[in-house]
Amino acid sequence: MGSSSKLFQYFWTLVEQLPSLLTLVGCLIFALTRWKRYPKVSLIVAAGLGLLLIHAVAFLIIYEVVPPLFINSAESFQNTEPMRRTISLVLGILYNVGHAVAFLLLLVAVFMQRRPGGSNEPQPG
Repeated sequence: MGSSSKLFQYFWTLVEQLPSLLTLVGCLIFALTRWKRYPKVSLIVAAGLGLLLIHAVAFLIIYEVVPPLFINSAESFQNTEPMRRTISLVLGILYNVGHAVAFLLLLVAVFMQRRPGGSNEPQPG
């Protein structure tokens, strides 16, 4: 497979994720516009959304680059199927741990600075 063909494949993989990436960027911008009113919450939300954005782009690249690197180096062995399964398992675990950490940050932001009794507006001073 040629270099330009690989680049074209990476491009289309990115285009497939474009709606999600644009949504993350939009939410990040919204969180940053609320910075003055809710600085701590905005910081945690921005961190979670930023992590999700980096995670999405990183794993687009990782899933395209890492498996072929290991599988091509192991083609001298007769059976590469166990290696394929192991690579898939490890990448799946890393993907889901990264996702869980990002969503944990968002969950923390949802419940931080809550006051009992209904009024969650910031107190003056």
